Amino acid sequence: RVGPVQISLQKADQKKGRFSITVFVDDRSVEKKDRTIGEPIQFYVKGAQRTSPYEIVIFEVGKDQATGYLSTPKEGAAAAAPAKPAS
Repeated sequence: RVGPVQISLQKADQKKGRFSITVFVDDRSVEKKDRTIGEPIQFYVKGAQRTSPYEIVIFEVGKDQATGYLSTPKEGAAAAAPAKPAS
């Protein structure tokens, strides 16, 4: 969990560099299936600055884990918050 965002890794394919995650935010969940390493995943958070989306980028996939970062809008928040490996 980073701020209002929680990420759950559903599937990781280290060999093909693909993964599936579920993003939980604002009492909603959105499943992002079969994404590739380096592919930005963008979404909006209720109450945040609507002109800029939050963005998740996964840059490494291992067995049952993924490593990447969560970028937040600059309004009143840090430019980027590092993410812990999801498992």
